[in-house]
Amino acid sequence: MAPGTAWQPHAATASQSPGWRPVSDSPHAGTALPDPTAPDAFAPGDHGFIALCRAYRASGGIARGVDLAHWMAGRGQGNSLHLAALIVSRDAFSFQWCGTFWVPMFQFSPLQPAWGDGARQVLGELGPVLDGWSLAVWFASANSWLSGRRPLDLLATNLPLVLAAARADRYVIKG
Repeated sequence: MAPGTAWQPHAATASQSPGWRPVSDSPHAGTALPDPTAPDAFAPGDHGFIALCRAYRASGGIARGVDLAHWMAGRGQGNSLHLAALIVSRDAFSFQWCGTFWVPMFQFSPLQPAWGDGARQVLGELGPVLDGWSLAVWFASANSWLSGRRPLDLLATNLPLVLAAARADRYVIKG
């Protein structure tokens, strides 16, 4: 979500944090950013995390779980226990990177509430067979059942198609 829009989390997301340095300022200056269309673009690790940050930027980014819990508390929408309960009950998902839990913010967007509702339905399909990182990658990756489009891009406009893709992928994953 662009700065200055109606919804911003109280705490900085990974792509907004003052401590988050662009790759060009990092010790690995000159290292190319991962291509989000490459087969291993979202592989667990630093480059995969950067690719996920880029992939989720337009849908609200990703936030540290602790920051999201503070944001929720500030709005009277729960606290860290409530957020943990959402994740455990598969009403939301998070993934771990560098010892921190990160949450794709599209699940909590008041500007596009269908994203959150749709995400919960998709989690019902894929939550039992994919871990948090794999779920983050699934939403952000081109999907052959969706003619190469990303589930995240169709979640609010064509939920039945995204759910069908999730069911098909669940079937393929389970074997």
